[in-house]
Amino acid sequence: SWFLHLFIQLTTMKIAILGWGSLLWQPKDLQFKKETGWSENGPMLPIEFARISKDGRLTLVISPKGTEVKTYFAISSYETIEEAVLNLAVREGSGRKQIGSYKRSTDTFSHDVFFKNNILDWINNTDIDAVIWTNLPENWEIKNEKGEVIETIVPDERIDYLKKLGGNKRASAEEYIRRTPAQIKTHYRSLIEKELNWKPIL
Repeated sequence: SWFLHLFIQLTTMKIAILGWGSLLWQPKDLQFKKETGWSENGPMLPIEFARISKDGRLTLVISPKGTEVKTYFAISSYETIEEAVLNLAVREGSGRKQIGSYKRSTDTFSHDVFFKNNILDWINNTDIDAVIWTNLPENWEIKNEKGEVIETIVPDERIDYLKKLGGNKRASAEEYIRRTPAQIKTHYRSLIEKELNWKPIL
C-alpha cells in the first residue's frame, strides 16, 4: 500500500491556474478548489488592457509593454496538466495552444515566453508542481460576423476606442474594467479611470 501511496503522490500534481481578469469573477466551467478560492499572491506579470475581444471589450493580457502587477492563482481540481489545460481552454473559448504551462519536475515551459523568470521566481517559493495560464496575444483588429477585419485600432488610441463604444458593448466593456481587482493597477487602467471615471467595483 505504501507503493500505491507513492505512485499516487508521483502521478498527482498540484496545479495552479493564474488569473488577472474575468476568470476571477466569472469562472464559468473552470474547475478549481472553491474552498480555497483565489489567492492574491500569484506571480508578478506584465499585464495590460491590450486585447479587443470578439464582443468588443478591451481585455487584459500578458504584454511586453504591460505593467508588472501581482496576479492571482487558484488550485485546479484536476491533477494532470492535460486535463487542467483542456478545462481552462474550454472556459476561455480558445484552443489548447493558447494555454501556457510550466512543469516543475521537468523544468519545461509549453511556450517560449518572455516572462519565464517571473514564473520561476514565484513557483520556486511554493509547493506547487505546475502552473497554467491564458496565453492570448494582444489584438487590435475588430472583425465582423464573417471574421473579416473591419477596423484596426492603434494601441495609443485604445481609450478613444472605449469612448466611442455604445449600448451593450459599452456596458460590458465598462463592467470588465471596473470588476478587474484593484491590485491589477496597470498603466492604462489609471488612464481609463481618469478619462472615463471607470473606477473599481469593490
